[in-house]
Amino acid sequence: MGMPNLERARGFNLTELMVALAVAGVLMGIAIPELAALAAGQRSSARINSVAAAIHTTRHLAVSHNRSMTLCSGQGPVCGGGDDWHEGMLVFADSDGNRRVDDGEYVGARLPGLNAGETIVWRSFGNRSFLRFRSSGISDWQAGNFQYCPADRDPRFARQLILNAQGRTRHATDSDGDGIREDARGRPLTC
Repeated sequence: MGMPNLERARGFNLTELMVALAVAGVLMGIAIPELAALAAGQRSSARINSVAAAIHTTRHLAVSHNRSMTLCSGQGPVCGGGDDWHEGMLVFADSDGNRRVDDGEYVGARLPGLNAGETIVWRSFGNRSFLRFRSSGISDWQAGNFQYCPADRDPRFARQLILNAQGRTRHATDSDGDGIREDARGRPLTC
């Protein structure tokens, strides 16, 4: 056996290395903001989907327990206001309608609050600060919407859940393709 053929190792020269780093920098400059926007969009969708899940849970518990169930802001024992949904949510059987968890009232769920600066606001017919479902699964004639806004108030990441009087939900969509979703009347969401 002979000696292996040792060839001189070849690498990048300084010019090639600088060009490769410049190309990588440009690609990263393009990719990082897009990834951040994708993450912000996913976070916004997750937040409004958790509200939809709370609504469906409230409705399901009303039907399965054959009693009215209330969804309100806060962690209890007292419901918060219409602008306090970022502090968490409470699902319970409010037998006397005082929006307070009294002794013996069934608590179906307590949902955690949002991160600092994020908001969820409930706007409804009659300006009620809570949502109630009857034992039939129909809302207490409370058409309205829940709107989520991220901490940076960027309207591209605002999300809205629209609720009809029967208690069915639908998500606001971006019908004109400008990157901002529109409410039930076709107006762009603002934060």
